[in-house]
Amino acid sequence: MSEIAQKSEAVAAYTPISTTKIPGRIKLVGAAIVATLKSSAALIPLILVVGGLGHLLMSWGAALMVDIIQPTGQGQLWTSELTKLGVGIIWFIFAKPIVDATAIYCWRQISRGGTVQAGKAWNWAIGRYGRMLKPHAAKFVTVSAGLIIVVPGVLFGLQYAFVHAISAMEEKPTGVLARSQRFTDGRRGRIAMVWLAYVPWYLFYTVVATYQVESWGWWAVAGLGAVDVLLLTIMTMVMFSMYEERISDAQAAKARREAKEAKLTDAKSDGAKDGESE
Repeated sequence: MSEIAQKSEAVAAYTPISTTKIPGRIKLVGAAIVATLKSSAALIPLILVVGGLGHLLMSWGAALMVDIIQPTGQGQLWTSELTKLGVGIIWFIFAKPIVDATAIYCWRQISRGGTVQAGKAWNWAIGRYGRMLKPHAAKFVTVSAGLIIVVPGVLFGLQYAFVHAISAMEEKPTGVLARSQRFTDGRRGRIAMVWLAYVPWYLFYTVVATYQVESWGWWAVAGLGAVDVLLLTIMTMVMFSMYEERISDAQAAKARREAKEAKLTDAKSDGAKDGESE
């Protein structure tokens, strides 16, 4: 815990929302929604590009591959979905860190009573892109592969929930995935409960995107893709706040430990002085 307290600047002049109880988790999700709305000038353009264009590229790539291979029966669905998966992994590995970093900047500004200027938010995100890319890629590939079977993907997602926060806030992040596993230890139940807010949309969107959305037109593909990234952006803020809570708790524990050690030292010193006076 002292490692967390020493290496992060995330809690300066700010008390995170407590997620120890359900009302706190609901409050946190609501605060993230409000922060997203207040930061719309910085976030919406990125969400439209990364989410809307990204899902269009997935759809166009799948259609092109089906035309090239010309599979029959269920082979058409498998070809389409595997192509979408491949294109999506490549696109979101390189594009999503910008959205995540911008979301973290916006959350920090709004939660501390500040305002968000799009230019400053994007500059902050660009400055952190390089150090976020590799950990993000490792997390994204691992979770995406795990979600093919569902349960492993969920477990990886809980363990790596703080990857973006760690890599964004530390100048030279190392061992980010392993450290996220340590930092989320003991809090994965809370993290899972918060992610339940996203699950209904995920189930709906997974079915619609697989079987229906292309038939509605390109605007539906782009629109639903943008909504998906919008909701994930809100969850990025939620995860970052839970990371801040983890750090705050670590700092409080460190302060209590140091106070206890100081008290013991003072008691020993007073005892030694009493012994000398006798």
